[in-house]
Amino acid sequence: MRLKIDEDGIRTMVEQSIGKSLTSCLQCSKCGGGCVHSEEFDLTPRQVVESLLDCQDGKVLDSRMIWLCGRSCSACQAVCPVGLPLNEIMAVLREEAGRRGIEPKYEKPSMIYYKFEHCAKHQEEGEASESSTGRETQPA
Repeated sequence: MRLKIDEDGIRTMVEQSIGKSLTSCLQCSKCGGGCVHSEEFDLTPRQVVESLLDCQDGKVLDSRMIWLCGRSCSACQAVCPVGLPLNEIMAVLREEAGRRGIEPKYEKPSMIYYKFEHCAKHQEEGEASESSTGRETQPA
């Protein structure tokens, strides 16, 4: 049986956006294994890549994973042996889902969504407040 590749599918869009081929994924599962929040997801990062390679666009866009992964966290990206930019992949998928009118399939995002957003916001506010007070860090 021959696998039919949809050249105009999301896979092509993702690959063009990240500047890498998804076929470089080794399917080693280190990305999911390195994620402390994997119990929150319906798909692992590896399964998202695999589904994109298998032209299962609907499965990916309907997943809870794309809405929760890749927000100020890079644990999976750090352990990826081929350096796939998983944060960027998830951002492209969220953008495409939004264009198609697909929304998250749950009432409230999980706590990790807020945790990641809060951490990024908190870090920016912390940096801004230190610079606005005129304090400078002195070398030790």
